[in-house]
Amino acid sequence: AVVSTQSTGFTDAGCVPVWPDGGYFMLVDTGPMGWDFTAENTGRCYDVDCVKWLTREFKLATIPISVFYGDQNRHLAAKYIRVCCAKSDATIDKACEIIRSLRKA
Repeated sequence: AVVSTQSTGFTDAGCVPVWPDGGYFMLVDTGPMGWDFTAENTGRCYDVDCVKWLTREFKLATIPISVFYGDQNRHLAAKYIRVCCAKSDATIDKACEIIRSLRKA
């Protein structure tokens, strides 16, 4: 139920969740959101800038996926973030509220 609630929050915001068959994490494709971090000019992969932004601005901690890839394949995961589903219902509800507030206009 937690994964379903959380994935619905991301879907409502315009992201594309990747539902796990099991485990404590789900992946989310943030590409459809159109977020642009190029102005920050960090030289980091998109997902790293994305998770830092989500944490800094919204206190929503997520995990970049590209860090699990080698340099040649890092681009394959550049728009994906990893979200922990092993949280309390209150935490999941708050995360969904934040995520929905980021919906594209």
